[in-house]
Amino acid sequence: MGKARVLCVDDDRPTVTIISGVLKKDGYDVDVAYDGNGGLKKAKEFKPDLIVLDIMMPDMDGYEVCRRLKADGVTENISVLMLTAKGGVDENVKESYQMAMRVQDRNRGFDVGALEFLTKPVKAGELLQRVKAVLWASGIAV
Repeated sequence: MGKARVLCVDDDRPTVTIISGVLKKDGYDVDVAYDGNGGLKKAKEFKPDLIVLDIMMPDMDGYEVCRRLKADGVTENISVLMLTAKGGVDENVKESYQMAMRVQDRNRGFDVGALEFLTKPVKAGELLQRVKAVLWASGIAV
């Protein structure tokens, strides 16, 4: 049996290329979608074990995609790892406010069914560790 199936959903094509390349190199079966609606469609067709899902997308944000996945009997058991670009530091905003916003974003993600978060830019080693942890926690052999 091969490694798990992972769907990467992000409107930023370079990010998708990096994530899918890292996962494929580690032996995962990977498919991609470049927007929320495409991600929902591919989730039903590809039947991934895990979706790496960007939060900020133009047509439908990752929170709504995750909410719809979890509300659909066909996709409700797919594990979700959310990607956020909101982890960076803005010199013009107080650090305490930025930390509060990151916690709020994560809580919102957990509320809609995400299991884990990863901040962009994605580092290969951390991506692989988080993917393996989510799959293991979901009872999927890694």
